[in-house]
Amino acid sequence: LKEIYYQANQTLYNLVSVNWSRLRMWVPYLETAGDDDAITDYLHQAREETNFTNFFFISRDGDYLTLEGDSGYLDLRDKLGELILDRQSIVVNSVVPDKPEIMVFAVPATPGEYLGFHYEAIAISFNNADLVDALKISAFNGASSTFAVLPDGRVVVDSSGDDMKDIHNFFAMLEKSSSLSQEEIANLQSDFYAGNAGTLVCEINGKSYYMIYESANFQDWMVLGVVPTKVVNASMNTLQSTTMLLVSGITISLAFVMLILVIQQNRMKLKRKDSELIARDELFSMLSQNVDDVFVMLDSKDLNVEYISPNIEKVVGIPLHKVKNNVYEIEHLIRRDEPIHILEQLSSILPGEQREWDREYIHQKTGEIRWFRVVAFCSDIQGEKKYILDLSDRTKDKKINQELEDAALLAQNASLAKSTFLSNMSHDIRTPMNAVIGFSNLAKSNLDNREKLDDYLDKILSSSNHLLGLINDILDMSRIESGKLQLEEKEVNLPDAIQEIKNIIGEQIKAKHQQLHMDIMDVVDENVYCDKTRLNQVLLNLLSNAMKFTPQEGEITLSLKQLPNEEEGKGTYELRVKDNGIGMSEEFAEKIFEPFAREDNTKAKAIQGTGLGMAITRSMVELMGGTISVESSPGCGSRFRVELELQTGHSETDREFWHKYGITRMLIADDDEQVCVDVRDLMADTGVEVDCAIGGREAVRMASAA
Repeated sequence: LKEIYYQANQTLYNLVSVNWSRLRMWVPYLETAGDDDAITDYLHQAREETNFTNFFFISRDGDYLTLEGDSGYLDLRDKLGELILDRQSIVVNSVVPDKPEIMVFAVPATPGEYLGFHYEAIAISFNNADLVDALKISAFNGASSTFAVLPDGRVVVDSSGDDMKDIHNFFAMLEKSSSLSQEEIANLQSDFYAGNAGTLVCEINGKSYYMIYESANFQDWMVLGVVPTKVVNASMNTLQSTTMLLVSGITISLAFVMLILVIQQNRMKLKRKDSELIARDELFSMLSQNVDDVFVMLDSKDLNVEYISPNIEKVVGIPLHKVKNNVYEIEHLIRRDEPIHILEQLSSILPGEQREWDREYIHQKTGEIRWFRVVAFCSDIQGEKKYILDLSDRTKDKKINQELEDAALLAQNASLAKSTFLSNMSHDIRTPMNAVIGFSNLAKSNLDNREKLDDYLDKILSSSNHLLGLINDILDMSRIESGKLQLEEKEVNLPDAIQEIKNIIGEQIKAKHQQLHMDIMDVVDENVYCDKTRLNQVLLNLLSNAMKFTPQEGEITLSLKQLPNEEEGKGTYELRVKDNGIGMSEEFAEKIFEPFAREDNTKAKAIQGTGLGMAITRSMVELMGGTISVESSPGCGSRFRVELELQTGHSETDREFWHKYGITRMLIADDDEQVCVDVRDLMADTGVEVDCAIGGREAVRMASAA
């Protein structure tokens, strides 16, 4: 009897487990599905395959919405809290309006929305007859009864014979109709609450019965079997009336047949279960290939790996088989030593709990640093504790957040720099303006004193020039930042340009009792194409700075050197400006080329300036495709180095230049005929034939005819 009812119990357990497994398999799909129509189609197909009667989306309050759009309240008895709050799977019998009693299987789900309905769990239902069939016992010709009972005696599933019909509470029936004492009934009820198994013989309504009970292995259900003793004993009496040979033959035959049936039934169950597992694994593998999460399931006893999502090599760059053989390979990916190792913390997680960590991993193939959120779950799967790790790649989010932080810091620094600039400008512009206004008033009141008048006018002119320099710097910086500054490249002789710079600033340096040295070395290609005005501005800025920050009797050196360059038609030139002035700190040297930068020391503050000169200089150099750098230390002067790659020029009579590129004829087009004449004269010694076109139409006609 125990074996027969154990099989019925196992059938019921398998039915519940399969339905819970289906629901858990659907949860990830609902979370990632694109829209409500896709969910509807998927669940309708699932209903055709599994034959459940209805599908429910369940809210936190127990309200439901079906696939057909029906809504209402689903009575889950006292199990709603376990489902929503404790995140546990449940099975309970329930009712919906105008429908027969149903059995509801429900699992918690990721909070979501379907047709505007917010849900936190999903469920499917079957008619109670499906569970009744699972408990039916065919061994006693319908005389046996099988029940699924709650510990308080309430009957959940009733597969009873004719003499056990309409029992709603088993203990109430025993108190009213059985031969058991109150103490025996109380002991039986204690076994039910404890989930213990047992057997007994009792009389119910004057008729003797065998009673077998054991835990259903889920929730607090008990499976209870009741069969008349005479039915069982009648079989034994029949066997005793036959010969031992016949008894042995029948026994062996029955055992063989039962064995075949059990084996066949188990094979079918295993086959169905294998198919479900294969389908679930296939679905999960397809989903995991398209996400940046890696899932690992571990046995709680020795951390053996039971499952790894196949995208692990793509996400972290480590082959699946290495983690399969040794899960500690995951810890080896950590960028730096962590005080807490995740795998060592798993044993402290209870079923239903989860822990989270942030980790920096190194991708084993690309060497890229990636940021992960690691979530560990503990789950009870068919009585066995399992750990599930979710390694979620948050690198994109981390980089976006870092870019936002950098942008915010950059904006903050820019705002601070401009505030500092405005503060400086309020002083730097006000000072020469006050001088202009003050000396103008003094000049006006001393028109008859020529000596004082000349002195006042000189000071007005000096202040005006200083004010003009401030305004020019501001306008240049504005044009640079707006991208409106354009280069006008023409052929320039570099040594001549250097000499012009010396002539321009030489008198100012001489007036300050300083010495200016000029050094030109290894310059083979003297003619280059560049914007002479901007080149002069760069050199004048550097020389003016050197002059301002170098004391009297100091020395300033301007040097030009041509560096090796293998590219034909190109020359690399190094310009250096060196002084033996007050120098600057290493910290300020790193930010001297930033807009509005001024060193915070007494000597530097005493020298007027906007803090824009070096920023403008760097922008000019970079616009010409070059680089600028500085070396300096306090009290030891400064050394600025500019490196430019320029197209080398040619003399106007250099015939080889034009023929080297195969240019023997050119077309000059301009609306001004004199321009064409001037160009023809310029090209006279090159051997290149020059045709002139007056206007665009004539140029197109002549070019088409050539």
